[in-house]
Amino acid sequence: MAGIHLHHHDLFHEGPEAIRPYLARMEDLTHVFVQVNDIFERNPSPVGTLERNPVEDVIHGAGRLYADVDVARFSPELRQLVAEDPADDPLAIVSTSTLAADYEIVPWLNITNGAWLGDVAGNGVVDYRGRDVDRWLCPNGPLVAPMWGRTISALVARYGFRTFLIDRIRYPDWGGERVQPANLFSCFCARCCALMSDQGIDVGALRQEMTRIAELLRTGEFEAARERFGSEPLIRRWLLFRQQSVTRLVAEIIRIVGESQPDAELWLDLWPPSYSWILGQDYPALTELSPRLKHFPYHRLGGGADVQSLIDYFGRDDAERERAFAAFVRLFGLDYGQTYAQFRADGFPIRLVEDQNRMVRERSRPGTYIYSGVQMWNLPPEELHRAAVAAYASDADDVIYYCYGWAGTELFGVSNGARPPLISPTLPRAADGR
Repeated sequence: MAGIHLHHHDLFHEGPEAIRPYLARMEDLTHVFVQVNDIFERNPSPVGTLERNPVEDVIHGAGRLYADVDVARFSPELRQLVAEDPADDPLAIVSTSTLAADYEIVPWLNITNGAWLGDVAGNGVVDYRGRDVDRWLCPNGPLVAPMWGRTISALVARYGFRTFLIDRIRYPDWGGERVQPANLFSCFCARCCALMSDQGIDVGALRQEMTRIAELLRTGEFEAARERFGSEPLIRRWLLFRQQSVTRLVAEIIRIVGESQPDAELWLDLWPPSYSWILGQDYPALTELSPRLKHFPYHRLGGGADVQSLIDYFGRDDAERERAFAAFVRLFGLDYGQTYAQFRADGFPIRLVEDQNRMVRERSRPGTYIYSGVQMWNLPPEELHRAAVAAYASDADDVIYYCYGWAGTELFGVSNGARPPLISPTLPRAADGR
C-alpha cells in the first residue's frame, strides 16, 4: 500500500484529473497524502522546476492552512493563517475527483512550522541567545496542542477523512529559507526554561555550554565541537527534555482529537533515526502513540537533511569543509568513508536506506507499520528504481514517494517491479477513499 505526497498547488494548478494518469503509471500506489497546509520552502527544493505545472515553474510556500474550517472561532488565541481564496481547498477538490475513488486519501498536516496569528510570542520557539525562531511553534507552547486538536477535529467533521499524517512534529533544524544553525539550540522560551528548571537542568549553564560549542564551530574546531556536544551531560539532559516535550505534544493532540473524533487516527512523519534524536523525536515513545510512521532516508539528499548547506555555512575553504563534514558524519553516525567532495557528487550510498530502516524497526514498538520515504526528484530514473528496491528489501513495510509535483515526468512508473512479489498492495478501505 505505497503512497505518494501531493502538494496543494498540484491540485490547484493542474487539477486531479490531469494528475491521475501519472499516478496510474505507478503499479504499487494505493494512498495519496494530500497537503492541507504548507511551509516556507521552495517547491521544488533546493533546485529544479515544477515541469507539469501550467501556472508556475517554482512556488514558495506561504505557511497557510488551505481548508474550509473556521479556525478563528474554535482557536482564537492561536491559529494558522488561512488561504485568501476559499476555492483553494485541496481536500474539497480531491474529495469530488476520481482520485478519491481510486486511492485512499490521507490529509497531510505540518504542525509546528507555518504562519501564525494570535499569541505567537507566548507559544513560539526561542534560541539559546534569546532570539525568536521565526515561524516555529514550541512543542511546550500551552496553546499549540489545543489548537491542533481542535483543527484536526474540525477537519474530520468537515471532510470525513479519519486518517491524518502529521509532519513537523519537532524542534527546528538548521535549514529553511536560509541556514540558521542556532535554531538547533532551542527552546529557551519561558515555559521551556521553567520546565527544564523543574527537571533540575541549570538553564544558565546550558546556555553557556551551547555558547562554547557555537564558538568552536565558528572558529573551525569542528571535531572539538562534536566531542563536546556528544559528551557533555548537560547536553544529553537537554536532548532528553526535547524528546519528552515532542512526545507530550503528540500525545496531547491525539487525546484532544479522540475526545470528539474517537475513530480518527494520526500517523507520524519523522526524521530518520540518525537525525531524529537531535530534533526531539523519540521513536520508542512516539510509536506507543501511533500505529504507523513514515521517515525519509533520502540517500541522495543527505538522508533528508540539508547537509551541504550546513557544511558550506561553516567551511570557508575546501579543507575546512572536509573537516566539517567529517565531524558531521561522526556526530550522526553516517560515516561511510566518503569525502565531502564525494558526498556532494553522489550523496550517501544506497546502503543508507537499509541502515536507517533497520534502526527504525529496532527502535519502534513491535508491530509498527513503517513506510520508507523514497526521493522522487532531482535524481535519474535508475537511481529511483535502486532506492525503491532498497526500501522494499529493508525492514520497512512499504514506501511513500516524495513527491508528485517535484518529480520529473519520466520517473512515474520507474519503480514498477521493485516491490517483492509476496507483498501485495492493500486496497482502500472504501470506494470513496475515506
